[in-house]
Amino acid sequence: MYSLDSLDYTILDRLQLNPFNLARISRDIKIPYHIVRRRVNRLLREYRIVKLYAEPIYPKLGLSVVVFILNKQIETDIDVTIGYGKSKTVLLGGKTMLIHTIPKKFIRDLKKFIRILYGDDAIIFYKVYDGIVVGKKDFKLIDDEECFDRLYDDMPEMLTYEERLSPERFCETDLFIIKELQKDATISITDIARALGVSKQLIDYHLKRHVLARKLVEFNIIIFRDMRRYPMWLFLVDFNNTIESILFVNAISKVPLISSIVFSDSSIMFFCSHMSINLVLKLMQLLDSLLKRGIVISYKYYVQDPSFIPIRYTIPYALYQRGAWRRDSILSAVRKGRVELIQQLASTRDRIPR
Repeated sequence: MYSLDSLDYTILDRLQLNPFNLARISRDIKIPYHIVRRRVNRLLREYRIVKLYAEPIYPKLGLSVVVFILNKQIETDIDVTIGYGKSKTVLLGGKTMLIHTIPKKFIRDLKKFIRILYGDDAIIFYKVYDGIVVGKKDFKLIDDEECFDRLYDDMPEMLTYEERLSPERFCETDLFIIKELQKDATISITDIARALGVSKQLIDYHLKRHVLARKLVEFNIIIFRDMRRYPMWLFLVDFNNTIESILFVNAISKVPLISSIVFSDSSIMFFCSHMSINLVLKLMQLLDSLLKRGIVISYKYYVQDPSFIPIRYTIPYALYQRGAWRRDSILSAVRKGRVELIQQLASTRDRIPR
């Protein structure tokens, strides 16, 4: 089994900034290019213990992150047939988490869709998040059991006031590039151009002048471990005020095993992936201390069921047409009524769970 060393962490640190130029990384860290290339291939392809991907900055794309936690384990995938599905995860305790990235104007229809499928009583948590933070990871913090205490001590110096993100200008080509980068941020411009059926020069222009220049994505890294030993933890935290939540988010975004940090005013959600139980307990101790001090109002956590592989989706680029997000067939049927929705779902040869 290949184990990461300090050189791997140095390379991963630079890949977060620019995954498209290994020659520059080689010059910056003063390591021969062939060694850098071999290390990257081992991590990402040969051993597949690392994934480098682009995290879309959803508010800039006119999308909100909507989270549902249901008090039942869903055995069909009918709930993610909607075009704006992002992921579906089964949690321990017979619960299911659904995450959607969707324009605000369609959220009411989405909630109605979930209620029709499972009933109001099935929804035990519902939240809309309009902000996202993708921090530059500090790989020296991996498995450092003191990292949360040290980070929180430094938080007053790390406070930054971020403007509320507003939609940027983008087009269908930009979204296609983002979709491909979500799957693998090391994909070549040539491969993206071939998949879309356009010239390499056009993809290069949109990537540099639109996607990267407007910061429509940030690059992130996942380090994979045995899910049975290191399951995914979901944390939902409510703070006393927005400033405290910003302090906390800016600090924990540095931790490599924490990802998908979204927020709305003083509420945040984030995942701990492949984190040791000792480090998770340290995080809980920190949250407990913030709870006693009145900084945190409340927090909840859920653990992924490792027997179920989460279903994940890329950005819904096909629903962006002529400069606007469109309703898919499911959302259109929801607006017409329950009968039309059932007919639409039946046409996909799925059945509504009972």
